[in-house]
Amino acid sequence: MKKANLLSALLLASIAAHAQPPGKDAAPLGLELGKTKCARMTPGPNRVKTGMSPWAGGDTVEIKRLDRFNLPGLTHATVNCDAQDTVALITLTFDRSALDEVSKKLDARYESRRKTEPNAENGYAEWEAANGSLEMLYARDSKQFTLAYWAKGAKAKYFTYSGTPDRKPAAPATPSPTQPAPL
Repeated sequence: MKKANLLSALLLASIAAHAQPPGKDAAPLGLELGKTKCARMTPGPNRVKTGMSPWAGGDTVEIKRLDRFNLPGLTHATVNCDAQDTVALITLTFDRSALDEVSKKLDARYESRRKTEPNAENGYAEWEAANGSLEMLYARDSKQFTLAYWAKGAKAKYFTYSGTPDRKPAAPATPSPTQPAPL
């Protein structure tokens, strides 16, 4: 009996050690990143399919009735799905007046990764969630800001900023025979 209790305690401790911290998953608008199937979002006057996401291969859906989410300042919401019909990116646009409130909420919920200086020409902030990452982008004098919720691995999969592995580096420039070589 003692052995069974000990094994049960070890099993529970192992599960607890590998479990995600509660509340650290990103699920904006109630759609969990990387898990929610876009087919779950039934079409209708509140959800309008606006086309296909050329970079992810799935539907792009615009959410129309934003007041029901109780997010002050929210003016636009778009959901991008991947080719497997899973939510890959949710983009939320807010009035600039909500910037401080939204930033504080994100700081309280997620681990902050990077932020630009408050007086920078363009603002950028990044947070890490258990199931993805969040990016906030804005210009200093803009009337709005954008918050992008990326499913885990989606940003790296669809947007590589350092080039692609199959792309060969450009050949070094060689001086033409009519021009003298630089000193």
